[in-house]
Amino acid sequence: MMIEKTKVNWIPATGEFLNHGWLDFGDNDIWIITDIHSWDDFGATLDTFFIEKDGERKEIYSQDEGETFTFEAL
Repeated sequence: MMIEKTKVNWIPATGEFLNHGWLDFGDNDIWIITDIHSWDDFGATLDTFFIEKDGERKEIYSQDEGETFTFEAL
């Protein structure tokens, strides 16, 4: 089942961490961003985020520059 979620808080990484930051989905559901791939062509964008939490890895997507994320249920 695919879910769309808005108002996801992107917490940027600081210099001491070797990741791309964190995504906070609310209710203390915080995932580490391990990799980001971006694609932009003719005004359309697609950002793919690879996130991890408790040994689980997910691939999530945003087509509006991080305003809305689409993913399988976390």
